[in-house]
Amino acid sequence: MDKTEFEADLRREGYRVVNSSVKPNLIAPNHCHDFDAKAFVLGGEITITRDNNSTTFRTGQCFEVPTGYMHAEHVGPEGVALLSGRRRNGPLTREAFESDLRREGFEVTHGGQKPNFTEDLHAHGGFDVRIEPAVRIMVLSGEITLSRNDGSETFHAGDHCEIPGDCQHATKVGPEGVAYIVGKVDRQVATS
Repeated sequence: MDKTEFEADLRREGYRVVNSSVKPNLIAPNHCHDFDAKAFVLGGEITITRDNNSTTFRTGQCFEVPTGYMHAEHVGPEGVALLSGRRRNGPLTREAFESDLRREGFEVTHGGQKPNFTEDLHAHGGFDVRIEPAVRIMVLSGEITLSRNDGSETFHAGDHCEIPGDCQHATKVGPEGVAYIVGKVDRQVATS
């Protein structure tokens, strides 16, 4: 299986696609996740230990770890780059959203806007590269309407969205204002 097929399968199976890289020699002792995880190794290596059995996965290999399954991770001496997918088996909580942002290298901010605040058309990144995505937002209270090329959508408490870096969009806050968690990242991936 190649990267393109793997990503298509993730999306078809309802996984959220995540590109990440992990520092060399990182060790994550026994833990479990509150999501199903599947990963395709793009470069480097990672050793996953489950039930006292260690398996090392290298470039071009895939692995998966189901929700709640205890495992340890040990990244190789050159680090590891992964194309992975995460699928939750329940609603995304505020805590899980923030945890995902931090795990994926996003800068996390808690904030909000006053009632009826508007932002004119803008983007968060450049136009000659793809940003994976530049901003993720979860609404905690109130509402915000996001207008982009495919129309407008209003997000309420508990809703979340992603805004790619090159996406031209405008926002309008509802009459009660909005409180949110926002994750920002400047990770740039060259287009192919």
